[in-house]
Amino acid sequence: MRVLLVHSDDRQFEIARFGAAWRRAGGNDGELISIAPATATATLGNGLECDGVLLTGGPDVEAWRYGRVPLAGAELHADRARDTLDLELLAHADTHGWPVLGVCYGCQLLTVARGGELIQDLGLAGKPGHRVLEPKDFLAHTVARSPSSRLLRTLPAEFAVNTRHHQGVLRSGERLRVVAVAPDGVIEALEGIEEDRFVLAVQWHPEHIAGGPHDEVFRLFRAACAEASSRRRPAGKR
Repeated sequence: MRVLLVHSDDRQFEIARFGAAWRRAGGNDGELISIAPATATATLGNGLECDGVLLTGGPDVEAWRYGRVPLAGAELHADRARDTLDLELLAHADTHGWPVLGVCYGCQLLTVARGGELIQDLGLAGKPGHRVLEPKDFLAHTVARSPSSRLLRTLPAEFAVNTRHHQGVLRSGERLRVVAVAPDGVIEALEGIEEDRFVLAVQWHPEHIAGGPHDEVFRLFRAACAEASSRRRPAGKR
């Protein structure tokens, strides 16, 4: 099994963080293939063959990509190379039907890729309290899961999450539905409407929290990737 772990050039630490979460979900380090803008050409080589795409946290999506100019007073940290790489990989994932899991920035990038729109700064929008940086596993608020969610149906109806973002989803875009929200209405999870494919994005950071619904997010994604791998490769050659 080959799952692309996408991160920014200056966020090599994501490899260890998500590797630990992946192992808790029953995986092994050899299943994750690290890729960043600076290493994309060498990592992908002459072809793009994988069984899933995992988009990790990072920068702010460039505002022009969802039809806006940078908001006055918002502290924005864009990374054009990261946006470009992730959007390219999501396009390939859509073409080939690969499973996708987006975390934080990954949730926002998936939104933009599907034609949605972001809140550039939650504090300025009157939604404070979503950027609690330390400790990274601090459970800052609850989220309510939609009873109609297909992919998160094994998670509790309500559970606590950490929160480390200052942007959020304003409008989810095409082929996505909202499946979890915070008490103040901020969107916390999206899933694809395709019945035969795993596309999930969460706004919190499950990689920092061991156990419960947070590990379950990775178990569900890994199971979808394993199924994709079994379809792609002949039996006995996985």
